[in-house]
Amino acid sequence: MLGFKHKGNIMAEKCSFCGALFTVVEVGGGGVCGACREPIDCPYCHKTVREERTTGTFTTTLVKNPSSPLSQYLGITDKELDKMDVELNANTGSHEEMTYCYWFEVPEGTPQETLDKTGWKIGDVIDDIPVSVVEVE
Repeated sequence: MLGFKHKGNIMAEKCSFCGALFTVVEVGGGGVCGACREPIDCPYCHKTVREERTTGTFTTTLVKNPSSPLSQYLGITDKELDKMDVELNANTGSHEEMTYCYWFEVPEGTPQETLDKTGWKIGDVIDDIPVSVVEVE
């Protein structure tokens, strides 16, 4: 139950699939019998995070969008990635028809906190970034 916290009848959740933060409220529960396992679905990616027993249903409200797939892959936040102002380059090999992966050079001006967090140094080449985390539909 990742990120599960009770506060009265409102629960705070963090989606284990996409990282979105959201609240969960039980609607129409409190009955004595007939409790069924009802899904708690992430309002961002719509995947079932977990199930809870209730005689009602659950409604969810998105509190915070998850970080982009690229930020998640790099282990930094969207804000940290924006501050870096990286120039992503496509590795197309010799054919230039197909992108195999992406890469970038850690730019001058990257905040020290980001460098400390990642272990990168100015000028390091970060490569083999999967196409799937850059070219998101």
